[in-house]
Amino acid sequence: MAESLWSASYPPVPAVLDELRAAWPPPAASRPEGTPGYVDVDLAEHEPVAALSLTGSLAVALAADGDAFLVVPLTRDSAADGAWRRAAPGDRLSAFVAGAPLASERPVGVDQTHASVVVGERVIVKWFRRVGPKPSRATLLIGHLDAIGYQGIPKPLGTVDWRSPAGETLTLAQGDAYLPSARDGWEWCVEAAEQSTASTIGGDLGRFVADLHAALATPSSLVGEPLATATPADVAGWRGRALATLEDALDLTDGEDGEVLRALEPAMRTILQAMPVDQSVPIQPVHGDLHVGQILSWPGGLAVIDFDGNPTLGDEANDIRQPVERDVAQLLMSLDHVGRIVVKDRGGDPDGAVEAWIATQRRHILAEVGPQDPALLAAFEVEQECRELVYAARFLPRWRYAPIATLRARFGS
Repeated sequence: MAESLWSASYPPVPAVLDELRAAWPPPAASRPEGTPGYVDVDLAEHEPVAALSLTGSLAVALAADGDAFLVVPLTRDSAADGAWRRAAPGDRLSAFVAGAPLASERPVGVDQTHASVVVGERVIVKWFRRVGPKPSRATLLIGHLDAIGYQGIPKPLGTVDWRSPAGETLTLAQGDAYLPSARDGWEWCVEAAEQSTASTIGGDLGRFVADLHAALATPSSLVGEPLATATPADVAGWRGRALATLEDALDLTDGEDGEVLRALEPAMRTILQAMPVDQSVPIQPVHGDLHVGQILSWPGGLAVIDFDGNPTLGDEANDIRQPVERDVAQLLMSLDHVGRIVVKDRGGDPDGAVEAWIATQRRHILAEVGPQDPALLAAFEVEQECRELVYAARFLPRWRYAPIATLRARFGS
């Protein structure tokens, strides 16, 4: 089992690519009917452009997706003449790249944008579903935090890389130390909300995020000048993208939820229009998709994962440097969503206990994360809920109820 940083780069193999093109797309691994999860990408609509052969029966295909690439881990039962199929935990692909080909594999049992596999209960290998056209922000930020000795992330162990036709080194898989007994925030935060007590969870999260932002703002060999300033024109660009995201959410949200969203639109639009486009704004490296599911609780404390950015956005909107209000807005909205999950499970909140819990934790977070621009924070919160609706429409339809409930509570009156 790998204990130190490793990196593997496998050359393209034309023969494997020819095999894939002759029988594309490879069938997906079967899963029980009704299993929740993401909307699968139709690979038939994406041409394979490269294939990396790890062994005779393990490979990775890259399929064109605009100017980026879909990552398709593959396996086959016979190295001689077996047909390629999409790999699943238990097929030994992740164990092979982790340097422990005989170790056990199991999936991470929560919804994720990417696919993560626990290997031997010691390493977690995350396969990125889509990479490029530029190198991964996650690889850069994890390396940056590791270089300054930040302890709030799982120890990075290595990557599987591929050099794209444009000459960019793209990370296909990231390996990190597995944290035993770790629970993500959709578990431990929901548990706290179910008790509806005035716990210190918001304060704990706020202090953790303040420390994370301080670490991200510290120069390293990878990010020598982390601090910068966004111009008024940049802020105007953020406002334009936020308004466009609102339009996307309106277009993609149908039925009764769509009617609710259209009723709330004027209030949401007013907040987005109030974004301070006449001033410069401090920016720095940020997480970029900081919902509670990215924060693990384990016997060693808290740890943050998945620095890939928001999966519904392009490269420009996932810039490394952004206002810290972006992360804070995402955290606040996700903790609000925790409460909506509990209300849904209970069938309601007749005594208002969950609503009070949400408000209390919000105050605790804001008391710890440091000064915030209130207009910028409010706008990013509205934009985040629009992003959540776009995300639900494109990846996880069953999630839509949470942002709709949050928006109703915020703007329904």
